Amino acid sequence: MEAIFNKALVAVDDSEQSLRAVYKATELAAKGVIKELVLLNVYDSSSVDITKLHSKDKLDDLRAASLELLQRYQSIMLEKDVHPRLKRAGGEPSALILDVVDNDGSYDLIIMGSRKLNKFKELALGSVSDRVGRLVDIPVLIVK
Repeated sequence: MEAIFNKALVAVDDSEQSLRAVYKATELAAKGVIKELVLLNVYDSSSVDITKLHSKDKLDDLRAASLELLQRYQSIMLEKDVHPRLKRAGGEPSALILDVVDNDGSYDLIIMGSRKLNKFKELALGSVSDRVGRLVDIPVLIVK
């Protein structure tokens, strides 16, 4: 089967929905629907005050936890002979996902989990998947 998508970004966090998105992305890549996968984790670096003495240690801890999460998801994919690239960044998730896609220019699909927000939280906060889906120019597969 010829790949329908050349390069997909799989945006993940430490949630059940992200785990399901990883399984779906793995399945699609193993079947040849997607040629290349990139796993992206955006860690929340807003809690780190760079003016404080111990901020480097906090940032190192966030980066290490992000890498550990990515490697855990990568091992699931490797079991199915799918070899993703790993990418991590600190900041606001939807903005960084959009930046990665815009700056790279070669992604033609985003796969991500849907957060289970109640209607009030969704209205007040919005969701990352909703914002990305509205603002990006490529297809977004939201896994529930």
